[in-house]
Amino acid sequence: MNMCKSFLFYFLIFLLYDDRYIKCNSTELTSSVNDVSTVVADELNALEKESKNSSNDLDVEKAIMERFLKNSDVIQFNVGGEIMYTTRASLLYAPDSTLTNMLLNKSEENISIDKEGNVFLDFNPKLFRHALEQLRLFEENEKVVFYPPSTPILTIQFNAMLAKLGLEPAPISDDDIFTFNVGDEMFATRRRTLNRVPNSKLSKFLLANKPSDLDQHGRPFLDYDPKLFRHLLSQLQVGQEANFEAPSIESKIAFDAMLHNLGLQS
Repeated sequence: MNMCKSFLFYFLIFLLYDDRYIKCNSTELTSSVNDVSTVVADELNALEKESKNSSNDLDVEKAIMERFLKNSDVIQFNVGGEIMYTTRASLLYAPDSTLTNMLLNKSEENISIDKEGNVFLDFNPKLFRHALEQLRLFEENEKVVFYPPSTPILTIQFNAMLAKLGLEPAPISDDDIFTFNVGDEMFATRRRTLNRVPNSKLSKFLLANKPSDLDQHGRPFLDYDPKLFRHLLSQLQVGQEANFEAPSIESKIAFDAMLHNLGLQS
């Protein structure tokens, strides 16, 4: 800007002393000087305005960049001995959670730090990663709730972890699909089907959480003939709540025993 002013100033002096202007009468000279002065003033005003606009644009770009960098910081932390990474933006989907306060604000009491200076979270890495993958996929203004793993015994541990981290588990719905093991054969149906007869052993089966209730893969286990149970399940799926019929006369005794054991027959 200063260089432009100097150039225009000396250019004006040059015009004033040029032979063509010296030969002019005083009125013409004054008019010429005024014209040149006006042009110079207009040019200077335009340059100053352009400079201010450029400065404002730079300020805006700087603010955008600072906000981007602030929300895109990579956060490193330790979960059960496994180093994990996420971004500040992902954590801010749950801004009031204990997890976010621990990793961003470090405002929680008794925060553990590992020997490398990372915040240490004493949770199962697989369970935490299951939550982290969901956190990364949330969108702005979306309700932040977390769905558990499909294995029931892990669901209990997962929800306990969420409670400690100040995160909200997804509500249980009757439309949720429930997978379980009957006589070493896998079954899957909606929760409402198994809950068709309230307070029965079958409905309580949805809450199976003891190791003795689970197979080696952590799925709820029922020790019945899969063919008989499938026949029962087909009746429950169409809304039947009582008077269940055996698939054959030969299997009636075993079928009725299963019904009695499941609390579906008095």
